[in-house]
Amino acid sequence: MIEDDPLPFGPWWSAYQRLVVGDDELPMVPVALAFSHILQGGYPWLGAEAQLHELEQEAVRRTLGRPPSPAARAIVGLLAEQGFLGDSETYEDPANSLLDRVLERRRGLPITLSLLVIHLGQHARVPLQGIGFPGHFLVGMGLDQEDPLVFDPFRGGQELDGQDLADLLLRATGRPGDWRSFLRPAPPRRILERMLRNLIAHLRRARLPHHAETAERLLEMTEAPEARMPRHPPD
Repeated sequence: MIEDDPLPFGPWWSAYQRLVVGDDELPMVPVALAFSHILQGGYPWLGAEAQLHELEQEAVRRTLGRPPSPAARAIVGLLAEQGFLGDSETYEDPANSLLDRVLERRRGLPITLSLLVIHLGQHARVPLQGIGFPGHFLVGMGLDQEDPLVFDPFRGGQELDGQDLADLLLRATGRPGDWRSFLRPAPPRRILERMLRNLIAHLRRARLPHHAETAERLLEMTEAPEARMPRHPPD
């Protein structure tokens, strides 16, 4: 649970603005850690960067010299072996959308766990991409190929085949459809926007309206190409 009030307008807001300005290729991990810092009043989990560094080093070690497909499986498997799983018991806990808390608790939402997989892939030069699949964020590689690799980090890195994806689409939409049409890479900006929208909804359900309003202002900045400052900075 978030215990501290969000940070008021100040240096961290300016830092966030600098991170989200520009095109869609945003540095996802720094942005996610920055909004976690702001929303937790400057008191994030202090072990996040060290934990992330350990994962990065292990991802490089496990993928060195391996072809792309085995390397992708190694990265997804690394998180599962380290105990990173979806939080199905307290799914709407705002901590599941805060990257530092995901690193601390090793529990998260599909999108936050996927962000970690994508980041480790980038660090190890393995081209894993986010997939904004209906109702459930996924990661994959070779999405335009006949047999794409698709993984579900929320379920321990399960590798999904065509039937799995068809079933997932049916559960999400209530009707059968062409699952291939949804295997489109999600740009970093869209991933961060979706994370913040999840977080806003969960903060409101947790009766943290001030935090939700702050997250809405962060979302406005993230959505805008010019990364404008909030019109009314948080109190």
